[in-house]
Amino acid sequence: MLISRTYKSEAQYAKESRIFESWNTRLERVGKNSENEPEQGKSTESQALPWYLQVQTPRQEPKSMAERQRLPDIPPDPPPLLQPMLQHISVDLGLDDLSLLDLRDIDPPPALGANLLMVIGTARSEKHLHVSADRFCRWLRTTHRLAPYADGLLGRGELRLKLKRKNRRTRMLNSVGASDSSNTDDGIRTGWVCVNIGMIEDGRAMPHQTVDLKDDKYVGFGGEISGVKVVVQMLTEEKREELDLETLWSQALARYTRRKDRIAKGQVEEAATSDHLGPHLDFNAPSSTPSLAP
Repeated sequence: MLISRTYKSEAQYAKESRIFESWNTRLERVGKNSENEPEQGKSTESQALPWYLQVQTPRQEPKSMAERQRLPDIPPDPPPLLQPMLQHISVDLGLDDLSLLDLRDIDPPPALGANLLMVIGTARSEKHLHVSADRFCRWLRTTHRLAPYADGLLGRGELRLKLKRKNRRTRMLNSVGASDSSNTDDGIRTGWVCVNIGMIEDGRAMPHQTVDLKDDKYVGFGGEISGVKVVVQMLTEEKREELDLETLWSQALARYTRRKDRIAKGQVEEAATSDHLGPHLDFNAPSSTPSLAP
């Protein structure tokens, strides 16, 4: 009786061990399949999507500190304020990737004014943008006695007031169990400040822009332009990539250059044609032949 009982327990133990082994193998198989499923799903999705629809994110190599702080080249006949202003913007304010666009030669002139020099710089954050624009305006007022106008600049008191209102609104919504899911502009994140310095009288205009008002052939209204207008565009990195002002104004300058070259070429061809045909006959001029009248 004891032998049969021992044999029965051993047989039951072997049966249970086989059941456990089978369950372990199943669990391991299920775990391996679950691990391989996302990879297989990704591979099948990438294989199903054509190569011309697969979007690859462009990788931009970060610029070095020396490249970001490099000053742009100075154009011919610059105002004396331009060089110290670029130095102040780069060193004291900390704006990166400065670029200078000489728009004095463009015709018709931009909406900001004729004889325009535009400086574009990148701020490192929204706070850095407003602080730099505020300090730049103060520097122009105190050092050079200019009256700049900063469009898009939030003053210190205004920014503090808007942040206080936004925090109060957030607390009120949280107290009732709601959240602000609207994507409306709160007026805090501008991303762009345009500092219009105005006309600098000690700067020179381009030669073709100067007009002699005493000439009788001059037709029009307004006054003579004797200075240079300087505008500084301060933007965050995201806003600068979105607007791409350099490409916009570079294309406008290229169009004007092509039109000017086409007009000059037409004038040269017209002069060559007139020289080839000889002087035009003027039938209204008095005749040099002697008169036959008595």
